[in-house]
Amino acid sequence: MTSTSALNGFHPSRKRGSGANSTGNSRYQVAQGTNLAMFSGDLMKIGTGGYVTPITTTTDFAIGVLEGIRYVDKTSKQPVWSRYINSSVSSDDGITYALINDDPATTYIVQADATLSVGDLLNNFNVTLGSGSTVTGQSGFGIKAGTGTTGTAMVRPVALWDAPDNVWGDAYTKVECRIVRHVDAHQSVVACVVGPV
Repeated sequence: MTSTSALNGFHPSRKRGSGANSTGNSRYQVAQGTNLAMFSGDLMKIGTGGYVTPITTTTDFAIGVLEGIRYVDKTSKQPVWSRYINSSVSSDDGITYALINDDPATTYIVQADATLSVGDLLNNFNVTLGSGSTVTGQSGFGIKAGTGTTGTAMVRPVALWDAPDNVWGDAYTKVECRIVRHVDAHQSVVACVVGPV
């Protein structure tokens, strides 16, 4: 039974449809010295000047999910690959990259901040915008359980995460979901379709 709230962002699960899942990611630039920390599992967007940042409101359009950061350390002059980046970090070569899973067909495992039921497969949900951990590098994002709507919201559950200690009605249900407000696959309202997910 999932009885502990441990929101830790979006974890890639699979690719919907019949295409091959390469598990690859794309490089996007982060503004040098950005004032926003970002963590693996954060939903990301294209922000000012074409640089990526974590989403800051539930009405943003996501480009995908952050999987890591690459920059060159100013002191050691060595490349660094990290699960997160603190605010105000700049790369010695002037380019900091965010590695993002930007495939709109990817589904993710994510925890809700309260209970979800099987009926919630008919709803879209907003997400919490929690702070990540500098110990694990993991996001603090999760599904905001009280925001279920048949209208537009950020994500849509497609299945219960299949794990022995996770069932519908748990205090903090974990689900497989897809990004509804994805910049490459957004629909104003997503109708319920019965069939394989």
